[in-house]
Amino acid sequence: MELDQPTLAVVVGIKSLVGSVIFSILHVSAPRISGVWPWAAASFSVAFAVLVDALEVIGNPHLAALVYTLFLVSGQILFLFGTAQFVGRPFKRSTLFLLLLLVAVLAVAWTLVWPDRPSRVVAMTPLYVAANAWMAWLLWQHGKSRARLAYGMAAAIMVIQAAAALMHAFLEIGTGMTLPPPPWNVPVVAVIWVNAVLTIVAGSWVLFLLIMLRLVDELKAATEREERERIARDLHDTVLQTFQGFVMKASAMLPESEPALGNSLSRCLRDANIAIREGRDKIASLRAGSGDLPSLHECLRLAGEGEAVPGKQFMLCCEGKPRTLDPTVQQELCAIGQEAICNAFRHAHARQHEVIVEYGSKALVLTIRDDGRGIGAGDRDKPGHWGLSGMQERARLIQADAALHSGPGAGTTWRIEIRAALAYADERPGSKSVICSASSVE
Repeated sequence: MELDQPTLAVVVGIKSLVGSVIFSILHVSAPRISGVWPWAAASFSVAFAVLVDALEVIGNPHLAALVYTLFLVSGQILFLFGTAQFVGRPFKRSTLFLLLLLVAVLAVAWTLVWPDRPSRVVAMTPLYVAANAWMAWLLWQHGKSRARLAYGMAAAIMVIQAAAALMHAFLEIGTGMTLPPPPWNVPVVAVIWVNAVLTIVAGSWVLFLLIMLRLVDELKAATEREERERIARDLHDTVLQTFQGFVMKASAMLPESEPALGNSLSRCLRDANIAIREGRDKIASLRAGSGDLPSLHECLRLAGEGEAVPGKQFMLCCEGKPRTLDPTVQQELCAIGQEAICNAFRHAHARQHEVIVEYGSKALVLTIRDDGRGIGAGDRDKPGHWGLSGMQERARLIQADAALHSGPGAGTTWRIEIRAALAYADERPGSKSVICSASSVE
């Protein structure tokens, strides 16, 4: 294999230019996805630097070196800025401007102090390696669920590029871009081609893959939102309307009923009104956007206090700094917790009911326990009762581990654990705090 560096540089420049066009189209098509426009600008900056240098557009060697260095390193900064935006950990725009200004100052200094190409490559290497390593860390930390492999691939490519750039710098020091005779030229050729192939084939295309995965997630979210709204309409137009019709008919019969029948009707009306209220709450949660949902611990606190009856005690403890959850995770955990709390208050004959929400750095853990009669083996598979199986299905949907510990007379404990990468919508845990509340009705 014969190394033709000018041709290779032209191919890299054209690839970067095509990547800039694709990123621009994606930004126009999906403007809500953050980080795409900096990637477009970064690709154009790299393409401009490489093509101007390879085609020798600028005759003055010092000016050519300045343009090459300025645009190439600025491209790396823009790639880093876009990656931070894409994973939800954006820099301030003022930080970007300061970094670009620093790059401009360093580019001028490098061009004046180290005008020859090997020296400039060595001088740029620390910044290039740091930018790629930082991007790798951001992508690796952000990887979630099925997209974890794609984010891992992107992070690995950034690490390899950083390592190749570092090796390239060492080879520049040793060879000064003059290839040694065989077989000693093999490491130089290999490193240059590995770095170039990663840039040509894998670098931008893996970012395109991440954007496609993000678009798929948004499409799935929109589909799920439409389905929830359809279910909410169906519930309102069928079940709630039927219950409301029953309440109206029973209320009209109540004044003319005998005392015993009137008492029975009153109890039925009370249960029907509770069912209507719960149905409306369910419809509201189905139609609510993620920003309108209460926090997990607040949702469970309201559920426990709403179920409290005389002689029952309820305590909720929130450990760690409360964090914003992924909307799907929050909805499913709220549903699981409400079902477990409802079962405990209505069927367990327990006096103590406790809910613990642990916002951990590695996992989110929800524990719900009572000191009631427990769940026997026959109760778990009772025909026509889908509460327990529904809770397990909801846990599997969000890839959480749900463990049920119970036995006759031993109380019941639910423990649901989900990895932090899947649970949290934000990426930054706050300082530790503990929130506890207790209520009882005597």
